Amino acid sequence: MIKKSVLISTAFLLLFALSACGSKGNNSGSDKEVTLKFLNISEYMDSTEFKAFLERFQEKYPNIKVDPISVPHEQYINKRNIMLASGEQVDLIWGNGVEQFDAINKGFLMPLDDVAKEVDVDMAKDFGDFKPDKDGKYYRFPIQQNNWMLYYNKKVFDDAKVPYPDAKVPMTWDEMAVVAQKLTNLSGKEKVYGMFYNNWGMYFYGYGSQLNNGKFYTEDGNVNINAPEFKRSLEWMNDVMNVKKAAIPIAEFIQNNTDFLSYWNGNYGMVVGAQWYAQLAATKKDQFPRDWKAGIAPMPVPTEMAGKHMNWSSIDSLGIPKNSKNAKEALILAKEYITDYTLSTGTLPMYTKVNKDKYFEDLANALKDDDITLEQVTHLFGGDPNVINVEEKPILGAPQEYESTFLDLVSQYYTGSKTVDEVLNEVKEKVDIAIKEQKNN
Repeated sequence: MIKKSVLISTAFLLLFALSACGSKGNNSGSDKEVTLKFLNISEYMDSTEFKAFLERFQEKYPNIKVDPISVPHEQYINKRNIMLASGEQVDLIWGNGVEQFDAINKGFLMPLDDVAKEVDVDMAKDFGDFKPDKDGKYYRFPIQQNNWMLYYNKKVFDDAKVPYPDAKVPMTWDEMAVVAQKLTNLSGKEKVYGMFYNNWGMYFYGYGSQLNNGKFYTEDGNVNINAPEFKRSLEWMNDVMNVKKAAIPIAEFIQNNTDFLSYWNGNYGMVVGAQWYAQLAATKKDQFPRDWKAGIAPMPVPTEMAGKHMNWSSIDSLGIPKNSKNAKEALILAKEYITDYTLSTGTLPMYTKVNKDKYFEDLANALKDDDITLEQVTHLFGGDPNVINVEEKPILGAPQEYESTFLDLVSQYYTGSKTVDEVLNEVKEKVDIAIKEQKNN
């Protein structure tokens, strides 16, 4: 799942643009003029932040022209596959973890190790603890690692006379379920659910990933979604949704076209979300007016991990297709994208040469109206060296098929038409076939 682009305030943009613009002139180290085709989702590419970034980039690198190819996310994979499989020139593509590993498995991307050196990037050192993708080589140019946490509505907690979550010690999932039930009020003029979720895979199997350290595949490379940890995770959500009635039923969720922005209407007590929710809390009160304050706390953990700070790790990245004729210039664009555009949207890049302290200070300042402190921001938005990262989603064998098949079938469990075992075994059967087919191609 992507995290749909959320626009950040002009204040954020100005803070980061000044340090990112650089001087005018030809800074690419190349005299040739090129035009790069940059394929990205429209949720990012059509944003005011991206358009402003592109103007800065063209001024800084006048010999590198950019031809943006903007595609809605629901059409993105199909468009990408058609363009790359046909041999059409594309120089840079965006993707989340599932999408980029799908591109790697399909043989669409080139390794970046050598070309990165030409633009003064060390793939092994400049992105923290970032490991090679395949056969000891790097195929992804990391943008950011998501930092997940618990967001909560202080007014809903106050109305229910329930204490706020601890700022440092995470709730267990079982504790969260109890709190969500206490916050729920379905008898009022407007329903208030104690917990909000998104119809994305990690909201159903992510608890299980914490339990088994992201083991989405068996040792022989097949699907492991029917493992006891993932089953327990799905059953937990069923308890919250259908037994405790503390989350909107999935059929109603889908029928109403509910999206992740819906949390901000004020009718939900808590949601587990990544850093993109903070952008709404900080800067979009005009678009999402609210009379309540938001709080942040560590994301919940299984009882077995009580007291530990955990995170679902998913890396958005850029890749260079094999049919690019301008790999060096494409990586220059990628480098500017992560250090300039990404910061301008209020997100911390994985690139270690950016100023993290300034990022935390600026974000805390933008969240001060919610009484969120610099210490909280630093701890939860990437400043805790002791955080335990586990896989957010399956990214190795047939990742696109894995995620889409799971989401196609999981609602049948929550609506009662199939048991949890039937759903998980069917997902395994179908995706195992897809993995085998990919290996044979």
